[in-house]
Amino acid sequence: MKTQRKPYVRAMTPSWWQKLGFYRFYMLREGTSVLAVWFSIVLLYGVFALKGGADNRANFVGFLQNPLVLLIHVVALLAAILHTKTWFDLAPKAANIVINSERMGPMPIVIGLWAVTLVVSVIILAVALM
Repeated sequence: MKTQRKPYVRAMTPSWWQKLGFYRFYMLREGTSVLAVWFSIVLLYGVFALKGGADNRANFVGFLQNPLVLLIHVVALLAAILHTKTWFDLAPKAANIVINSERMGPMPIVIGLWAVTLVVSVIILAVALM
């Protein structure tokens, strides 16, 4: 049996995400992926420049010293920090850790994630400066 009724399809405007602050923040957070792609491409360019010899390395360093590239990297760093913060705030909602019949609060998990991030960053910096 087939119905002749047409399904209701609510109109969706291109600016649907601009109506609520939650949606705007969501789109901002998802937009950080564009800057992550930028950084990944620059990183690959750097790897190939290292493989290519002294001239390619010099060109790559010159590219990195361009003020526009520096500005994009600062914005990419801020976007990565925002993305990391929101991800770390989301992680405790996915983890159900029970200690002594009580569910652990979100703060120990968030602090632990930031501590691991800090330790790994310091180790990477130490290795890079050796």
